Amino acid sequence: MSQLRHPVSTCATRAAQWKMWLFKVFSVIYAVAVCASEDNDATTYSYRESESTAPPPFEPPVPVLERTSSWSDVFSSEKVVLECKATSSSELIITWKKDGSPLGPNLSLSPDKSVLTITASSTQDSGNYTCVVEGKKKPSQTKESGPVKIKVYASTPKPTLARDSDFGEMFPGESITLTCSVDVSSGWEYLWHNDQHQISGVNTKSYTINSVMTQNSGQYYCQGKRDQFLTHLSESTTLKVIDPPTPGLQLQTAWKDVFEGEAVEFHCHVVSSTPGWTFTWHRNKQQLQNNPVEIINGDGSSLKITSVRQTHKGSYTCKAHLTSRGVNSGFSSEVMIQVSAEKPTLTLTRDPEYDVMFAEEAVTFSCAISVHSAWTYLWYKDGSKVTGSSDKLKVQIRGTADQGSYTCKATRGQNPAFITNSSAAKQLKVQPEKPTLTLTRDPEYDVMFAEEAVTFSCAISVHSAWTYLWYKDGSKVTGSSDKLKVQIRGTADQGSYTCKATRGQNPAFITNSSAAKQLKVQNAPTVTLEQNPAHNLMHSEDSVSFNCHVNVSSGWTNLWYKDGKELGKVSGNNYNITSVTTKDSGLYKCKVKRGKVFDSDNKIKLDVEERPKASIVLLTGWSDVFSTDSLSLKCEVKESTHNWMHYTWFKEGERIDSFNVTHTVTPSNDPDQSTYTCCAHADERPLYSKSSDSFKTKNLLLKRRVLLSISGCIVFGIAAVLIGCVALRVFRKPNGRDDKMEEVNLFPTMAELKITDVPCPLVEYITDASLNAPAKEEEEENGTVCSETTPLPITKQEDQAATTDNQETTETNGGLSSFLK
Repeated sequence: MSQLRHPVSTCATRAAQWKMWLFKVFSVIYAVAVCASEDNDATTYSYRESESTAPPPFEPPVPVLERTSSWSDVFSSEKVVLECKATSSSELIITWKKDGSPLGPNLSLSPDKSVLTITASSTQDSGNYTCVVEGKKKPSQTKESGPVKIKVYASTPKPTLARDSDFGEMFPGESITLTCSVDVSSGWEYLWHNDQHQISGVNTKSYTINSVMTQNSGQYYCQGKRDQFLTHLSESTTLKVIDPPTPGLQLQTAWKDVFEGEAVEFHCHVVSSTPGWTFTWHRNKQQLQNNPVEIINGDGSSLKITSVRQTHKGSYTCKAHLTSRGVNSGFSSEVMIQVSAEKPTLTLTRDPEYDVMFAEEAVTFSCAISVHSAWTYLWYKDGSKVTGSSDKLKVQIRGTADQGSYTCKATRGQNPAFITNSSAAKQLKVQPEKPTLTLTRDPEYDVMFAEEAVTFSCAISVHSAWTYLWYKDGSKVTGSSDKLKVQIRGTADQGSYTCKATRGQNPAFITNSSAAKQLKVQNAPTVTLEQNPAHNLMHSEDSVSFNCHVNVSSGWTNLWYKDGKELGKVSGNNYNITSVTTKDSGLYKCKVKRGKVFDSDNKIKLDVEERPKASIVLLTGWSDVFSTDSLSLKCEVKESTHNWMHYTWFKEGERIDSFNVTHTVTPSNDPDQSTYTCCAHADERPLYSKSSDSFKTKNLLLKRRVLLSISGCIVFGIAAVLIGCVALRVFRKPNGRDDKMEEVNLFPTMAELKITDVPCPLVEYITDASLNAPAKEEEEENGTVCSETTPLPITKQEDQAATTDNQETTETNGGLSSFLK
């Protein structure tokens, strides 16, 4: 039994294993499907999940918009940085809006789009900015931040500059404060400028100079700065700082050497546009006070010493003061007052007064005393006594050992001798080497020509009264000033020129020679005349240029001639004719002038023909007036065999898109009937013709329309007359007058004449007419008066023939005979 059941149990076990394996496979497939559905943002669901309720949309946090830059009101080129802050565990999509509308794609954003940088360019960048966040997984809601207002100003501001002092002139030591303000926005720092140079280290709103100096003078202006943005420059203000004026001191009395008991008076004044100056007086730099002997007037402008004593001698000076502003001037020039019994003063002078002396030169010192008498003089160099006893000391300079400080004293009398105070020192400066000379030439042309002039100038490094010596190729030439003018006569004047300088006498001091300047002389330059363009034949309105070329040097003036007559001077070497005419035909040549006139080597003949002129021909004839309302115009160049390729048409002076030889004008394309011109063009010279005369289509179209209107009126009038005549004939009624006489047949027929008893109608007619004669008014009204002499009208040809026959025969009929008579 067990052997029989074993196969069955084995099969059952295998079936269970297969089922378990299949269950695991389907479980794995299900798990993969579920994961795949989650990775696809929950867009697909299993059958069971689709039957369940969808999950709620993702709600992102409310973002916070912050301005991380400094200012919300900015100017063009400034930047505003906005940061959108939203904290979430899920990824967010950030978008930006301005005034509720999404911003365009061209934004300056950070990589995560949370930071927006706005570079202001115009006022259109102003507005309320917000940011919007949304979750990346769907479905999701959006959240918008609160607005941040940005204002962009249309124009760059201009600061206002003010100052606390309006003095036209300021003096050293005074203070001034300049204030700069920008009324728009905030956060400004300020740049200060003086005469276009920025003042370093100052960026505050106010700039104060506590103690002005003369170097502070100039134009001041300021400029606002915020980061890299700069405002316009303010209006400038002028600061003028000058040194206080030096007062002038005048001695009102006529003497300086005074004696005790005499009076002396001084006057002090300043030259200044600033009023309010007062003065103080100083003797030997000590200020004087008002007292009965030394009287000073109210503003201190005068000092009077009524009785001079020994204590009043000395050097008198004055000072000027502007008390209200704390300004004090320096001392005036001195006036020395000498009182007898006091030592006289000495004045030391030097001749010559050159700043620098050289070896081999001589100098003379002179010592003058204020009180003249038999003085003996003492001479000192650098405090050491030198030989000399007169009022003059002559020094023959041998080298730098002779330079130094020279002074003098005066002495007179004996046992002991009276010696004055030392004079002021005079400095003698000696230079061991001779001065250098610089030689220049004007003009500096490489080559000069006969009859031109050149000037050499000799400049020395030490300026004084020099006499100059001139040399050519080592030989002396005439000249003593610092300039040598050479009028060139030929090649003999060329060579190497140098100069030297000398001063003094017995012997004279002579410098070393200058560097040489070469002068090169030629007989004549080569002058060539060229024409551009080089056409033998030109046409009117063409442009042509003549070039006058000189082969050497520069500085030439051009002279132009046509047919031997001068055209005038022209700057440069070109003579241009922008639009030639037939009058410009002729033989041209040029000359150049630079002191002397040089002729060109060649001449150029210019032939100018009149440019062919186009004309407009009307192709539409008068016979076409009834068949068309347009005008056909043709542009042609008469009396020209030129091959004209195309044409240009102009309407009221403006070019139109028409290049054909003809142009059609219709009321549709030219409702105003304008003025037309044309010109022709070719591929060979002349390349174009003159413009035609103006062709006015307005008059032609108007005449054609008037003629058409008149013709229509005539035709319509003739038709109306014909129709009227027909209607009058058809519808006219007979005349209804009752008093109209019935027409009487005055001539009997042949049948009636055969009857003898028939009376003659003519006799009866005449008899009745006599009896019933009408009134005069009626006769005039009828237009005729009957009488025997009045012939009767003959209206019919038959009657006229009968009358003619009866005139040739005589019958016995009385009525007929009476009528013939």
